[in-house]
Amino acid sequence: FMICIVYRIEETTAVCQREDRSVFTLPLSCLPQGVKEGDVLREENGVFKTDPDETSERRKRIRQKMKNLFSLAPFFL
Repeated sequence: FMICIVYRIEETTAVCQREDRSVFTLPLSCLPQGVKEGDVLREENGVFKTDPDETSERRKRIRQKMKNLFSLAPFFL
């Protein structure tokens, strides 16, 4: 199986990024309804499904990194 992240959505296309950072596009019609930017997708046998647990974990890690980064910001001003 393959894991990718929805990087952005453009009209009828989703721009996705694989774990190796390569980028590809998919028609939104190939993805689960309601897919959003930042969602983690798993592809198995040509079928893409969202992975809500992994999406939540990644968003949590990103929020923590941003919190850490911005808490250091005053030292750089």
